[in-house]
Amino acid sequence: MFDNLAADTRRLREIKTRAFPWYVLESLLFETGYQAVVLHRLAHWFKARGIPFFGPALARWNQFLTGVDIAPAARIGPGLRIAHGTGIVIGNGVRIGSDCLLMQNVTLGAPTSARIEEMPSIGDRVTLGAGCAVIGRVSVGDDCFVGAHALVTQDVPAGARVLAPRSELR
Repeated sequence: MFDNLAADTRRLREIKTRAFPWYVLESLLFETGYQAVVLHRLAHWFKARGIPFFGPALARWNQFLTGVDIAPAARIGPGLRIAHGTGIVIGNGVRIGSDCLLMQNVTLGAPTSARIEEMPSIGDRVTLGAGCAVIGRVSVGDDCFVGAHALVTQDVPAGARVLAPRSELR
């Protein structure tokens, strides 16, 4: 947990150009995406060690504070960035690689609650656009881009771009 948290902080430091103490303080106080990742790492730490109550309690607190719903059992690599975190849902068995970017209203989960074990796996350096959904036992390869409002229900090869179909204006 602390290794990933340290990596998140290092990547944040690379993005920010201000003095060291200020960017950490600003991020913890004002950036909901960073807050959501930090709270998830704490919830995951409790869940991974089989300590009851604290993981789910922190996950609900995370959802209340930031608008980001990340299940405590989700495995998230270092460097996850959440931009405009409101409405993001990440299910229980989801695996997200390192250095990924999630925009607002992204959904990663199972097709139904009856098939909860069918969760997606996201590779490294993947960008998921606003409002997209990755549903089911789907693998999204490394260096992929999934555009806004795209629905992914099949495996995506590494380096691919997935875009939503265009709607016709009338």
